[in-house]
Amino acid sequence: MKHLTTIADIEQAIEDYRLCLFFIKAPDCGVCNVMLDKVGALAEAFPSLCSFYTDILEEPLIAGRFLVYSGPTVLLLMDGKEVYRGAQFIHLEELKQTVNRYLALSKEESRWPS
Repeated sequence: MKHLTTIADIEQAIEDYRLCLFFIKAPDCGVCNVMLDKVGALAEAFPSLCSFYTDILEEPLIAGRFLVYSGPTVLLLMDGKEVYRGAQFIHLEELKQTVNRYLALSKEESRWPS
C-alpha cells in the first residue's frame, strides 16, 4: 500500500483509479498498525486495485472529507463514491468479498459497448 500524506494526493488517486482501497489509521494505535499489515496483505492479492493509507493526523482534512473520526477505518471507493466502510472492527473476509465483487463488476462494465 502506498503512503499518501496530503489530501491532494489522495483525491488524485481516487480520481485516477476506478477502484480504490483507502486505509486510515490513527497515531500510536496498535490495532491500526496490525490491521494496516493485514489489509495491506489483502490488497496485494489484487494487483489491479489501487490501495493507499494515511495517518489521520498527517492530513486533518481527511476527517471532514471522508467522515472519519477514529482509526482504523477502511474505505472502498468506486468511481469516487464510497461503496464499503469498515471501522474499528474490520472484517477482512467481508472486505475481501466486497473487493472481489466490485472488481468483477468493474471488469464486466468495461466490456460493455459505449
